[in-house]
Amino acid sequence: MHNAASNFAEANPHALATIVEASNTCAIVASEDILDERGVKLWAKNQPISQSLQHKLLERRLKQPLEACLRADDGVSAFTLHEALESFLTSNHALVSAIRPHASAVLTAVKQTPLHPSVQLLLTAARATKPAVFDHAVQGMALAGAMQVARSSSAYDLRLGLLGGLLHDVGEMYIHPDYLDTRQPLDEHGYRHVVTHPRVGEQLLATLTDYPAAVARGVGEHHERLDGTGYPLRRTGDGLSPLGRLLAVTETALGVTASSPEQGLTRASVALRMIPGEFDPLHVSFIAAAARDSGIDFAAAATENLNDLLAELALMDTSLKAARSLAAELASRTDASKGVRAVAARADLLLTRLRFGWNAMGLWTGQDNSDSSTSRFELQVAKRELSYRLQGIRRECLWPHPGLVEDDLNALGPLWDLT
Repeated sequence: MHNAASNFAEANPHALATIVEASNTCAIVASEDILDERGVKLWAKNQPISQSLQHKLLERRLKQPLEACLRADDGVSAFTLHEALESFLTSNHALVSAIRPHASAVLTAVKQTPLHPSVQLLLTAARATKPAVFDHAVQGMALAGAMQVARSSSAYDLRLGLLGGLLHDVGEMYIHPDYLDTRQPLDEHGYRHVVTHPRVGEQLLATLTDYPAAVARGVGEHHERLDGTGYPLRRTGDGLSPLGRLLAVTETALGVTASSPEQGLTRASVALRMIPGEFDPLHVSFIAAAARDSGIDFAAAATENLNDLLAELALMDTSLKAARSLAAELASRTDASKGVRAVAARADLLLTRLRFGWNAMGLWTGQDNSDSSTSRFELQVAKRELSYRLQGIRRECLWPHPGLVEDDLNALGPLWDLT
């Protein structure tokens, strides 16, 4: 606990900037005197914060974490969340149809969801300065809560799901915003920053709040995968907590559906089922069932020609086979550096898992090449998901190895050319 607390002894510049910006429209004040580690007062209790505080905190270690010394007097509350959830449920977001059958129970439970002052502060700052971030949190709360209700979970587990869904990305407030700009593809350097956010969120909740330990752990695991292909700790199987398994599906479904209000559920269902053993099938089945019941117009959604789709997938298949062969060769080369062998072995694992999914889905192997709109749409979605995953293999493999030298990177270059 002490080591985790020390991570917040200095105000994070990105979270601080967001809080200060929010103070322009929200009443955010010091809940106690803000002192540096030597006891020097930097800001008085009950004084509204401003940019002056931002300047005073630069490179200063604090006696107490900043988040524990501020309060948002007119900030986000359980009733605010209830109103935001009601608004979300009237939208055309793809996940609404999956959540709506369980909305009554979720809405009731949200009113009773406790907001720790530090969490309320961060949610208030997000709502004031980054509305899309706040909306994502509300959507995560709604989906995780609905999945718990669908399982007839206890009131306690439902509350864990609501808190986990609401706070799963709270660590992103501590990451440089440039790395969170989804309009630009991330290289391994930027990705190295982004992959820390689950761990930051976990430490923040464990250190600064009195929430059950399961909430912090689940937040820390929301990008982990059962087969060890997730991040940041590459946990596997029983190493993932029940809430972590739930939040992994929640985060993936939110990400896939964000840009596709009409087809998102089907896309999310394919993404979650593409590689068997990656996600908890109990939670995957919730999304898959909702996708089946969504009533999507496949004739309108299937916009690509079947022969073109099969030809593109055949080319991807050729590249995937060549990449797997090269990765396996590099991983076994005795004259390659330890770093190159480790990166290549990771690439071999990820590519093998993709091939496993490729075979398991059976959508583009000639087993079903009918030109039905349903088949063509599934092929479109599968192609898109496969392409997305192939493009991310380089950064997934390189980010844990910042010490690779130029010769190492050159040796690995031909592998990335194939993905």
